[in-house]
Amino acid sequence: TTWPQSCAVAEKKLFEYPARNAMQNSSHQNCLHIFSRILVGTGFPTYVIKTVVMHLLTTIPLENWHRRFCLYRLDDILSYLRSCLEEKCLNHYFLGNKMVPDDIVLPQAFRSASPLNLFQHLEQDPNAHSQALKEFRELRERLKIFLIF
Repeated sequence: TTWPQSCAVAEKKLFEYPARNAMQNSSHQNCLHIFSRILVGTGFPTYVIKTVVMHLLTTIPLENWHRRFCLYRLDDILSYLRSCLEEKCLNHYFLGNKMVPDDIVLPQAFRSASPLNLFQHLEQDPNAHSQALKEFRELRERLKIFLIF
């Protein structure tokens, strides 16, 4: 029997990373919740936002994830996503990423793998890229409306 590799446990540990590192009241879960609500009906699957947040969790200092900075982090998520869309590149968080915290156990093949571009289809299909940029603009507007009301 062959079992597919899953990153579910590693994801869980990464999203618990702020609490394990003495960062209470982190906004990353709030950000994920907000985006999961506004993603409904768009072309963006939730794993795209989860991947963006995972990348940002290990690049933005943990103290800057405090709830009082939630609006800044929402903006960071949008900015990172926009940049990835423009570059047509969003790398899988766990494959070939040297920024994965050491306490998250991954198979060696994951750590030594080449990065996997989750937006590879955007490189190959200009129409898909145009559509993704259009949906990003819609997502940005949805976030504004969500925050106002």
